[in-house]
Amino acid sequence: MLVWTNPLPFALDAENIWLGLRLLAGLFVIIRVVRARVTLSYALLWGPAVLFFPLITATVIFLFGGRKNSALAKVKQRIKAEARRLAGPVSVAGNSFRMLGDRHGHDTLEALHTEILAARHRIHISTYILSPDAVGREIRSLLVRRAREGVEVRLLVDAVGSWGTPMRLGRTLVKAGGQVARFNPVLPMQGKGSANWRNHRKIAVFDGQVAIIGGQNLGLAYMGREPSNRRFRDCSFRLAGPAAAALEQVFIADWCQATDADSATFAELLRNQPEHQGEADIEVIASGPDCVNDPLWEKYVALIENARVSITIVTPYFVPDKALFQLLVAVAAKGRRVRVMVPRRSDHRLLDFARRWYLRQLKEAGAEILFFQPDVLHAKLFIADNESLVIGSANLDMRSLFLNYEIAAVVRDPAALAAVQSFVASLEAESTPYSEDLYRRSRTWRGRMIEALSKTLAPLL
Repeated sequence: MLVWTNPLPFALDAENIWLGLRLLAGLFVIIRVVRARVTLSYALLWGPAVLFFPLITATVIFLFGGRKNSALAKVKQRIKAEARRLAGPVSVAGNSFRMLGDRHGHDTLEALHTEILAARHRIHISTYILSPDAVGREIRSLLVRRAREGVEVRLLVDAVGSWGTPMRLGRTLVKAGGQVARFNPVLPMQGKGSANWRNHRKIAVFDGQVAIIGGQNLGLAYMGREPSNRRFRDCSFRLAGPAAAALEQVFIADWCQATDADSATFAELLRNQPEHQGEADIEVIASGPDCVNDPLWEKYVALIENARVSITIVTPYFVPDKALFQLLVAVAAKGRRVRVMVPRRSDHRLLDFARRWYLRQLKEAGAEILFFQPDVLHAKLFIADNESLVIGSANLDMRSLFLNYEIAAVVRDPAALAAVQSFVASLEAESTPYSEDLYRRSRTWRGRMIEALSKTLAPLL
């Protein structure tokens, strides 16, 4: 009779198995945290958690941690390669540019209304938030109408951003012949990758010829037909020309990820080559877990390093990573004009505390800090030397730079720059310089403690 003997130098009992699982869980957490682009203090937060609750911490990190997904990156790269094979490289030249930036978001809503009704073949819309309010219902009704008329309609909403949106908003569109998909559901085994990876992109493409992008979600908080003192101050942009094809490629890749559709079924759309519509050079940049590197962050770094005269930043949340922040400080210290405009109070109070340290350091380096007073400022703009303009969905914080799926466009066109500079000037007229009162209060022990805690937790928000 054969008798099995344990060849290992220790007993395979429950205690050792449990110890092994704890060690593996701890190692997994350490590897994932070290690979993330986070501050040292944030990384150290996981120390006590993994020491006392290794399995729970590993589970949380598995579901919500991590920055990149190599499998998704390969799929997205394959779709881009297929588009290049079918249509050739997308030109950055030959685009028209129009800013949609009135005080109450009426311009953007009207532009969406016009383009939805004008589309002849297809409508592709991706949004972080589709609100179940008057604006959300209006957009849904227009899409239902066009779907019934035979236009291809695809609507992609983020599963978390549109969490509270009733499913009936989508069902009506599906019954009319349109298609609706939810991006990366939180429940395990439903999404692809970390539940912390949200699609923050706002893209609307019509017939592959015209596109609207920016920071505005589809809801009354962002746009409307009537004035509202609760509306965020924001803007979007209408682009026409080759940039629309580049944006449609991003949408198709996201749609395939969300629905498991075969990109080959979109071959005809990927072959699209819009005619030139204007004089603006527009480079489309998609960033997120599906990218090999961090292309938007890399673009910001290049623009800051090469700035000769000025950098202007408009953002609702200002919590940059260490490398980007040090570059801004260095540029300000060299005498370049660095302006950062943020809302006096945003819709995320903890991020307002987290930004204090960064704003104080920039102020001391010579930068201009402006607080927009009347409303919540939600616009996202980056201007370098009055030559390059970055627009899109990304905030200047670590979530947008390293976790979210974001869309941006780098615009080089004097007329476009002039329009955006005028918009920034209108915001500046309603802003106040860095508050010395806030400056003093943030240096008290209580203020510093709140700052430190908020700054540490910022990557989670």
